[in-house]
This record gives sequence, C-alpha cells and structure tokens, in this order.
Amino acid sequence: MLFEGLGIYGWKEQDENLALASLLTGDPLLLIGNHGCAKTLLACKIAQALGKRFLVYDASKAMFEDVLGYPNVERLKEGAVEYISSAVTVWDKEIILIDELNRALPELQSKWLEIIRSRRIMGYPTQVKWVWAAMNPMSYSATNALEEALIGRFALFLYPPDVLQMNETDRIRVAIHLNGDDAPSLSEWLPGVNGRTVHSTDLAKIGKQLLDVLFHSARHFVRLRDTMSTLPQFLAKFADLLMRESKGEIALDGRRLGFLYRNLLANRAIELAKADLLGTPLGSFIDSARYTVQSSIPVGLNDESLKREEAVHKMEICFDLLSAYFEEGSEIAKVDLVYELFTTDDLMRKAEILLRSQVGDLAKTKAWTDLTNDDHDITLLAYTALQIEARRPGTIPPELLESLSAKIPEGKLTSASLPSLTGQSIEYVDDVEAILQQDTDLGKLVAFNRIRELAEMPNLKPADLDKARSLIQQDIATFETLITNGGAQS
Repeated sequence: MLFEGLGIYGWKEQDENLALASLLTGDPLLLIGNHGCAKTLLACKIAQALGKRFLVYDASKAMFEDVLGYPNVERLKEGAVEYISSAVTVWDKEIILIDELNRALPELQSKWLEIIRSRRIMGYPTQVKWVWAAMNPMSYSATNALEEALIGRFALFLYPPDVLQMNETDRIRVAIHLNGDDAPSLSEWLPGVNGRTVHSTDLAKIGKQLLDVLFHSARHFVRLRDTMSTLPQFLAKFADLLMRESKGEIALDGRRLGFLYRNLLANRAIELAKADLLGTPLGSFIDSARYTVQSSIPVGLNDESLKREEAVHKMEICFDLLSAYFEEGSEIAKVDLVYELFTTDDLMRKAEILLRSQVGDLAKTKAWTDLTNDDHDITLLAYTALQIEARRPGTIPPELLESLSAKIPEGKLTSASLPSLTGQSIEYVDDVEAILQQDTDLGKLVAFNRIRELAEMPNLKPADLDKARSLIQQDIATFETLITNGGAQS
C-alpha cells in the first residue's frame, strides 16, 4: 500500500487504486467521510509527494474573490480583463482540494462547476490539472444538499475509513502518527528534532514510486483502450439495464458513461502497474471492475444510506448479469446475448435464449423470476419450459417451478377467453375458432397466442388468417424442437 508511506492508514487497496486512477486521468474525485478520516491529509501528502503546487479551499468560507482574485483596475482601463494573483488564488495551482463541499451554500456551489470540470474560471484557463473535493455525510448538521450538476462533475466517489473501521494495527499507527499539524510545539523544545512520523526522505521515496506507477499505468491505459475496443458497447448495455432495473431512478448521462469508461481502464491500468513494479497480487478483473462501477455512479449522496445500499444492490445485479465481459478471453457476444434476454419483447426469442443458450445461472434465475412476477401472458413459454424440465431436470430453477406452473391456468385455452371480434371482423369468427382447434396442448397454446393478435386487429382480412396459420405451424415446429432437444444448450 503506497498510502501507508504517506501516513494514511486503513485504506482498502481497491480505494487506493481508484484514487490513483483519478491521478492518472485527472478526472475529479469526491471523498465522502466523517471528520478526522484524513481526507485533507491524503490530498496534501499526495501533492507533496508528487511535488505539485497545492491548496485547500474551504467551500463553506471561501469567497469566490479569494479563488479568482480581484480585477486589476489599471488593466481594465486598457480594456483587458486581468485578476491580481495572490497566495490563495487558483491560477498557478496544480492540485486543489475543495473541502467542506456540502457546507457551501447552493449559490456558491455553482461557482465551482467550471473549475471542477474545465479547470477554468470565467472561461480563462488555469494551471490546475487535478481537482479533488471532500464532504461530510448528510447526517452532519449545517450540511446542504449538493446540486445534481455539481455531483455530475465528479468521476469517482470514495469513502475513506473511520478509525474504528480499521484493524487494530492500523488504529495503533493512527494513534502515534504525527503530521504537520500535530504537536507543532515539539520542535520549540527539542531544537533540530523532527517529530513527524513521515520524514521528507520517506515522502520523496513514495513520491518516486507514485510517479513510476503512474507513468507505467499510462502505457497500460493505452494498451487496454486498444484491446478493449468493445468496452463502450458493454457500458451502453449496462446503462440501459440499470435504468430498467431501477425503473428510471438511475439514469446515466453521456458524461457519466465517459467517466465509467475511463475509470475502468485507469483502475485496471493501476492494478497492472502495481503488479509489475511493486509485486502487488493482481486480482480478478471482474471484481475490480464491479467495484469501479459502484464507485463511479453517484447514489445516495443527498439521501439516507439505506437508499444508497438499495441502489448499489441494483448496480451489482446489472453488472453481474453482464460481468462475463471481463472474463479472460471473453467476447462482447456473451454480453449481447444476456442483454437481449432481458430486453427483447419477442417471447419466441426469449424462449430460445433461456432454454438453449449458456447465459449463466444468475441470468437464468433472474429472467425466470422476472417472467413469473410479470403481468404479461407467458403461458406458452411456461408450458414449453415445464415440458423440457420433465425431460431434462434442472432446466428451471427448482424454487420457481411452482410459480411457473401457475402461469398455465385451466380453461384458458378457449375462444371465450379471447377478446371479442368486432365490426367487420365478426364474419371471421368461425375461421378463428377453427384455427384454435389444434391436436395438442402445445398447438393450442401457440394458436392461442397468434389468435389473440388477430382478435386485436381492427380490420381483419383473409390474408391475416393465412399468415397466422403459417406462423402457427412455424412456432409449433420451433417449440417442438426445443422440447425434443430437452433444452440442450448451444
């Protein structure tokens, strides 16, 4: 752990990697945690280790004139806009931390938007390359809800650990640690003695390691970008599934998709670089990608933690459905198939995927559960699946057999249960009745579905009846093949 060399203890390797990923890309990072969890110290130590000009702005106190500087009146007389720089203006800084972000009043929050996203003020460029921010949870008094536009400027959201969340070893190291703000008078009574836990030589050593990792990660980033050319397709499908699963509550915009894309590449690049240079074990790409996705989507920042947990759970479900993409040697085709399973309205295609394709146990169980809980008529699919289950046990998750059986109610397959033909279509009642008279239960089920479509047509024609007869025979053949093959997976 590189952060331990900076005097930052208790962090998970996953969070350290994501913080370094933010340094690699320069996309903004928001730290959310209780007071005293070293949010400010981390940013300060990283800036010192990298040798970058750094300043902390307290968003609850800073006036924008402090950040911008005051206009140079003499230059205004000449028709030029210029601001007088000072030690606290942002123009020459390279790394900044916007602290106490959610203690800023809404009208002051909006003033940070341009700096966070574009590193500009009033359209004028600054030398800022990295913008981090920090805030307390909303449970703290005197905090204000963050504007959605402000939240949307951040690429990553990390939660530094409290000391009681750490193991005993790290709690002890926190207790004895001295940084620049601790025990400032010791040097007064012990001239020449440096009481800091992290000495300048240690800081320089960690700084070199950080630079090595970041330069090495940049090469991995470019390589991953080339080899993972279908990552945008994965993200497009993930975003759509997440919107459906959350019923529109989590809708990712274009900027968020861009953040996700870069974060996934950057985080894996950091992991690969640390494995190459530091010997850090290289974990599962699926696990790290899942954590990166969770850390890249802002949920619950203005709400209670329970809502955040629910949202994270939905993200996990959608990610895990498509996670085969991150397996070694995987192709986007696996993602395409699962995505189609959960988005197609074609019952026949859904049946083929569910009963014949290798989509994984999670996708299969969730798809069957969604179908049994849905209000749509799945009688035909339920019948086919149960027939296959009788021939090949294990086709359907055992816990769903009963609910799937309930989808085939007795007495349903009669013309009386169909919508009534109206208008000119009434003359075809006998033809419709004749189509329903099939020799097998499967034939009746298939016919029932096609006839229901006919009954809903406003102006039924003989050609529509002929087409329905043909489609029924095709459907019967398809479902018979499914049943005969016993759900053999392709």
